[in-house]
Parts: sequence; structure tokens; C-alpha cells
Amino acid sequence: MSFALVNLAPVDVEQIVEVQALVYPAEFCESDDVFRKKLALSDAYGRAPIAFGHRDQEFGLLVSYAIAHPWHDAAPPPLHAADWELPAVCNVLHVHDIAVAPTFRGQKLASDLMNRLSEEAQQAGWQKLTLVAVRDSWPLWERFGFRTISSHQYANEPGFWMSRELSPGSR
Repeated sequence: MSFALVNLAPVDVEQIVEVQALVYPAEFCESDDVFRKKLALSDAYGRAPIAFGHRDQEFGLLVSYAIAHPWHDAAPPPLHAADWELPAVCNVLHVHDIAVAPTFRGQKLASDLMNRLSEEAQQAGWQKLTLVAVRDSWPLWERFGFRTISSHQYANEPGFWMSRELSPGSR
């Protein structure tokens, strides 16, 4: 099976939500509307979200996705916020999610997504990535160079607010 790494847009939200539902329990899953809003907003400098994923080249189905958006490093963005807005000053690119449908794990798709996300973030001028590690995923994120800032409750589960400095050539 072969995959194409493609840019995603609000038109892809339905398939993004389908992959999300395969990966996470219901309390972590955000609505179509929240995803559309997160994909549509740019910060005051015109820096837009970065979103891409892998499509199966035979059937055109989305099997993974990565979404990151401008944010600030004071605290993680809220989950499930229908009135979601970007802060006035965005100084980091927040990795909202990287997800791979269970059937397609073990093919290095998550690594491919993280590497591409890092490259695009650097090209866009971001110097730091942040994320919230949930469901005991923090060791994975540490392998990608993320370090814990603090513990953080996310969808009523313990997690970790993490960050990673970007520098030329880092992945």
C-alpha cells in the first residue's frame, strides 16, 4: 500500500474527524466545527495553521493527519471550545494533533508527519513547537525532542504540556 502526503484544508474535516474517532476516546474528539475553525484562523502576522496527512493512493482515504496552529506558550489551548479564537500574540506553533489510523500504524507515518511538520514550521519562521501529550504518549514526544513544561489535565485525564525548540536542521 502506498500513501501520498497531502496538504489538508477545511474541506477535509469530515475525514479528519473519522481518523480522530478511530484513534481517541470520545472525550478527546473535537467536532467538525471546532476543526474547521482551527484550520481557518491565522495569527496577526498572517501565519496560518499547518495541516497535512497521508492518503491511500488507491482509494483516496485519509489514514493520518497532523494539524498545528499558532498559539502562545503561556498555557495550552482549550479542547472543545466552540468559540475558539487565536490569542492576540502567538509565539509558538501548537501541535493540535498527530494521528494515524490503527490499521496503518507501524509504517513510520507519524515520524513522517512530525518531520514534515517540523520542516514547515521552520520555513514559516516558528522557533518553538508545543503540544499536550495524552494517554501515556509522552515518551514518543520525547523521542521527537519535546520536553515537559508542566503536567496538564486534558479531557479529565492527566497529560503533559510539552515544548520543543526549533533550530535550523532540527527534526
